[in-house]
Amino acid sequence: MPGDKKAGTGLFGLTRRNFLVSSAAVIGTGLAAPAVRAQSGVTLRFLNNETSAASQAALRNACDEYEAKTGVKIIIDSSPISGSMEKAMAAINGGQPYDLMTASFIATVLEFVHAGVLVPLTDMVKRYDWGRGAAWDYEGENWYYPFDYNLVMNYYRKDLYAEKGLKIPETSDQFLENCRALTVLDGSNVDVGGCVVPLASDSATNWAAFGNMFAEGVELFDGDWNVVLDQGENADRAKRFLDLYAELYKTMPPGMNTVSFAQLMSLFATGKSAHTLYSGRLVEALEATNPELADKYGVFASPGSSGGKALSYAFDGFCVFKTPQSEEALKFLQWFVDEHYVDWLLSAWMNNHPARMDIYENERWKSHPMIQKHWETMMTMKSFIESDDVVIKAIDTSGPSIDIRPCTVFNANVMPEMLQQKALGNAPSADCIAAAAQRIRSLI
Repeated sequence: MPGDKKAGTGLFGLTRRNFLVSSAAVIGTGLAAPAVRAQSGVTLRFLNNETSAASQAALRNACDEYEAKTGVKIIIDSSPISGSMEKAMAAINGGQPYDLMTASFIATVLEFVHAGVLVPLTDMVKRYDWGRGAAWDYEGENWYYPFDYNLVMNYYRKDLYAEKGLKIPETSDQFLENCRALTVLDGSNVDVGGCVVPLASDSATNWAAFGNMFAEGVELFDGDWNVVLDQGENADRAKRFLDLYAELYKTMPPGMNTVSFAQLMSLFATGKSAHTLYSGRLVEALEATNPELADKYGVFASPGSSGGKALSYAFDGFCVFKTPQSEEALKFLQWFVDEHYVDWLLSAWMNNHPARMDIYENERWKSHPMIQKHWETMMTMKSFIESDDVVIKAIDTSGPSIDIRPCTVFNANVMPEMLQQKALGNAPSADCIAAAAQRIRSLI
C-alpha cells in the first residue's frame, strides 16, 4: 500500500504511529453510522480556511441555525490557507484535534489519510455527479466533500490587448510576445509587468506556476512511478517550459521571489501587471477594489509550444476527523450540504466555482447578480472542466493515480526551486531539470 512507503511520513512527520501515540486518549477507534438525532451538549470544533467576511458569516449563520435546531454547538476557528495545515497539526499533536476542516490541496488531505485521522465521506460524495478530477478517491474512499475548483487561469487586460492589437495566445510563443508587448519599462527596470508567474518556495507557486509545463505534456512520473522528468522527450518538453519561464521572468515586475497568493491578485488589480494567474477569486477582488477593471479582463488556459492547453488546479472541500464527536460531525456536514451548500458557494460567488455539476442548474445560484454579470467567465471555467482538449493537472496529482509521492514533491517545493535555479541562478535548463529529477528520486 502506498502509505507504507518511507515517503509517507510527509512534510510534518505525521504518521499513523506517532499520531496514535500522541492522541490515543481522544480519538475513537471505531465509527458507527451517524446518530439519528443530535445530542444536546455536544460541541464541535471547525477549522475554516475561507477567511473572507462573507464566507465566515455564511458558515456562522449555518452553525447558529444548526445549534438552534439540535443543541449542537459549533466553534469556528478561521485561519488563512497558508497556516491551516500547521494549525490542524498542532491541534492533533496537542491531543485536541478539530472535528471538521476545510482543506485545499490533495497533499494536505493525503497527509491526514496516511495518518489514519480522517473519516471517509464516500457515501455522502457518491450522491452527486462531480466535475472532472474533483471528487477523487484514494484506496476506494472519498476523503473530502468538494465545494469548488481552484482552476489557475491566465487573466489578461482586454483593453490593453485592444490597444496593442493583440489576440488571445494559442501557443506559448504568442503568450511570450504578448507579455513583452505589454511590459512597461522605467529605464532598465520593469515598471508594469507583462505577466506574473510566481517562483517562491510555497504552495502558491506549486499551485499556479506550472500550467505551461502541463500544456507541454511534461510528466514527473511514468505509469510505474519511475521519475521521468529528465528522460527523453519528456526532458525536451521540460526544457521548453523552463526556457519559456526564463524569458517570461524578464517581463515580470520586481520582487517575484516573494510573490504569493495576495500579490498575484493585487499586482493585476492595481495595474502593475498585464497578466496574472489566479482562480475566480480575482474577479471578486476586482469588483471590491477596482470595479472599472472588472469590466476589462478576460481569461484563457495556459498554452504550450504546440498549441496544447492546460490549467493547474487545486480544490476546496470539507474533511471530518476521527474524534469522539465524529458521528455528530458527519451529521452536521450532511445537514450543511443539504441545507446551506448554495449559501456557502455564493459567499464567494466566483471563487467557489462549483465542483458539483447540479449546481449549474440551481436557479438561486444562477440568479446571483454577480454570477449573472460574470456569466461568460463562469461558463468559460465550466468549459475547461468539461473539455477533454484542456489538461487539468497539478503537481500533487501527477503520476498514474492519486498517491503520496507527488504530494511529497509538492510539500518539498522541488518544482518551485527548479524555477529559482533557472530564473535567479541562470543555470542551464537541462541542469535544473536533472537536479529536480534527482531530488524527486531521493524523496520517494
